[in-house]
Amino acid sequence: MKLSPKDLKWHMEVTGLARRLGWTVLEGQTERQRLEDPSFVAVRGRELIAVWLRSATPRAQRVPMTDRFPGVPGFVWSPPDLVSARVVLTVGAEVDDGDGSDAA
Repeated sequence: MKLSPKDLKWHMEVTGLARRLGWTVLEGQTERQRLEDPSFVAVRGRELIAVWLRSATPRAQRVPMTDRFPGVPGFVWSPPDLVSARVVLTVGAEVDDGDGSDAA
């Protein structure tokens, strides 16, 4: 999927921010990417997140993980969500395993 100039600018802004904050950004080949695939996967130490970037989605939303990504936090971000993206990329994202404990 080829990115429009607007989408490419947004993609470069978020991946650049992730890299500056110490994440290794793993991107697929854009020509082979499907809409259900994450825009990129970011790794920092033992942390791993999947990110879907959209230019038309009005608000950030947590995406449910499919069996392809069990236990990996996923996020959908659009340009108005830059503050949310910055927070997650700065402090990381914890996986809620649903057991109510805060143990790491």
